Amino acid sequence: MKKITLSLLSFFMVFMLFGQKLIQNPNIQSPQSQTLTTAPLNFEQISQQLLNNAQRTPDGLVRCFSTEYEQLQRMQNPQMESIEDFEAWLAPKVAAYKASLSNGNTNKAVITVPVIMHIIHNSTESVGQGRNISQAQATSQITILNEDFRRLNADAVNTPAAFLPVAADLEINFVPALRYASNHPLAGQTLAEPGINRVSTADIAGINNTTNGYSTATIDATIKPATYWDRTEVMNVWVCQIQGGILGYAQFPSSSGLGGLNANGGSANTDGLVLGYTYTGTGGVTTAPFNKGRTATHEIGHWAGLRHIWGDGACGTDDFVADTPESDAANYGCTQTHVSCGSTDMVQNYMDYSDDACMNLFTEGQKARVTQVFANSPGRSELPTSTLGSTLVTTAQFVGTPTTVNVGGSVTFTDQSQSPDNITSWNWSFPGGTPNSFVGQTPPAISYAAAGQYNVTLVITDDNAGGDTEAKTNYINVVNAAACDTLLNILDSDTLRIYSTASGFAAGMNEYDLTPTAEKYLTNSPYSYVTSADVYLFGVADGGNGATVRLKVWDDNSGVPGNVLDSVEFTLADLAATLAGAGGQGLLNLPFDNAVNVGSNDFYVGLSYHNYDVNNGDALGVVSNSIFDPGANTTYTVYDPGSGNAWFAYDALFGNPYTVYISPHMSLDAPTATISTNTTTICAGETVDFDASSSVNTTGYNWVFNGGSPTSASTATETVTYVAAGTPRAYLIVDGNCGSIAIDSVDITVTSSNTVGAASSS
Repeated sequence: MKKITLSLLSFFMVFMLFGQKLIQNPNIQSPQSQTLTTAPLNFEQISQQLLNNAQRTPDGLVRCFSTEYEQLQRMQNPQMESIEDFEAWLAPKVAAYKASLSNGNTNKAVITVPVIMHIIHNSTESVGQGRNISQAQATSQITILNEDFRRLNADAVNTPAAFLPVAADLEINFVPALRYASNHPLAGQTLAEPGINRVSTADIAGINNTTNGYSTATIDATIKPATYWDRTEVMNVWVCQIQGGILGYAQFPSSSGLGGLNANGGSANTDGLVLGYTYTGTGGVTTAPFNKGRTATHEIGHWAGLRHIWGDGACGTDDFVADTPESDAANYGCTQTHVSCGSTDMVQNYMDYSDDACMNLFTEGQKARVTQVFANSPGRSELPTSTLGSTLVTTAQFVGTPTTVNVGGSVTFTDQSQSPDNITSWNWSFPGGTPNSFVGQTPPAISYAAAGQYNVTLVITDDNAGGDTEAKTNYINVVNAAACDTLLNILDSDTLRIYSTASGFAAGMNEYDLTPTAEKYLTNSPYSYVTSADVYLFGVADGGNGATVRLKVWDDNSGVPGNVLDSVEFTLADLAATLAGAGGQGLLNLPFDNAVNVGSNDFYVGLSYHNYDVNNGDALGVVSNSIFDPGANTTYTVYDPGSGNAWFAYDALFGNPYTVYISPHMSLDAPTATISTNTTTICAGETVDFDASSSVNTTGYNWVFNGGSPTSASTATETVTYVAAGTPRAYLIVDGNCGSIAIDSVDITVTSSNTVGAASSS
């Protein structure tokens, strides 16, 4: 066996592969440029053709446009999941829900939905004139919704006896939004008219005053994106004049998992429903026979996951609700004795096309579907916890970033308090910090000079004798830099060596496939987390064979490496490139994507080698001590894949202690990276708000926004604009103690800005 003695330099060259690893291993996707060879479909023309062919009431109105819009959606989204796939998912959940009802295990739990009505009117129209409908007409619509969805409607007495057993209270309560949403320039301020946002055409770029209304394409592409409020806080209702005689339409829910619904119902900034202004609420400028607010009841049914009662087809076409009778077509007027498909039609159902005065019920089966939507669908599931429709209470709130720092580090505190009145004072207390108190909304960075856990308190008052206190106990964790430990089993007196074979290295890549190499470490209490490892490599070269190296941690299995607790992969090409200027050798620090918890147990840290070919240019060796040195530990390796991957100790081979230079860094705690966003689905040109403040044990933030602007950031929060359609991935890499990192990622779906994302209905 040939011995090669390394000449030790007076210093080690330490290289960090962090940046390269980010490029190589998370498979970050970059937008691909494409050359179109065919002319794109003109969806506005197609939409107009569908409108021309739509069924109309005897007086020429389009009671509902959902089927046509779904056709348009399928043209735009060929990958749209089938109705059959959705229904297969839904059936067992509906069965479980019904079983729970029959067993008496489901209690009434009324859902509260804040509503904002965006009244789009000509700049020449004052309140109560034309399209700028009166407050009374607008708020009457919310009253009607509460009656219909709670089965408190006076005409519930008109439900035929045959349908009474299935008539349902959907347990949804609608309330007017009282404040502007968080994405509005006046966020948090009180609305002059609860539930109403009046928008003049002069305030929307790209539209003018109208006499015959706006096309659905203009509403979706121009009006909605300019006026929508965050759908996780409020249900958006646009009230305007719609071209083509359409009474209204709604966007179906996304990711609800329901039969018959597109998995991607449309963009967040088009989500909600659109109502013709003469078919909104009652009184005012409403027009009979659609003047009792049931257009909105019908549309919200679609928005909450319901299909037309006849399934938009002939007999045998399913609306995915078992307790609604089959029907062969829509019913108009109020044909209460109409029979089709062998039974009397439920013309009184809100999801038929009957006149407003004829409608009076939802069913238990429809309620089951709506319940699933509010449990699963974005823009629906968040609304029950929204506070926009509730009276604001003076509440002290704050966050600190980061909450774990080294001695001498600092924390930034951000006030998040709210009040229906004006907050006039903020009094902060930072025991153990410098300064230890502050008066004002925004304190300076607070530094901590001693290790320990510290409380933080904020007291606020407002100008109406209101006030509140938030006190967080042991909120800030300050640790000593010495809370980190490095384990090194090669002694200062040892001679560093590299042992080679005829082809390759004894510890490293070789023709005998002796892989992996693992170094044993005894329990190292109180340190529980392996954050990275220093690895001294020699002779690193890449032969272009796609070889990779994995840094691993194993638990102990009766004195040999057991299960792999975690691993991180590096390409041999990256390692060789990093060490190219040092002759292929050097000490590298290789970080884990997330700190590995080994608890208070013995463990192993080492390398495994993959897809390498030592006969075609691949080479990598791990430096060790001399076999004659009294090394502090033992190195293990897998002898031969052909012998059952049995581990053996190098000591047994060499007859003396043998230790490789794989030195783990350990920490008392580990960071956790957590990304929060206000949305993950947008149109091109829109923004996403990213927030890392829920991450724990962090000392710094590093963002990578592929396809976004900016492309990177180092703050806890960042707003990013995406201009190109695609599914770019955003990464958060948080720094922790002892060089540890943690990584989280999220995919952002960016659709083309000219995509019509709404499933229309009436």
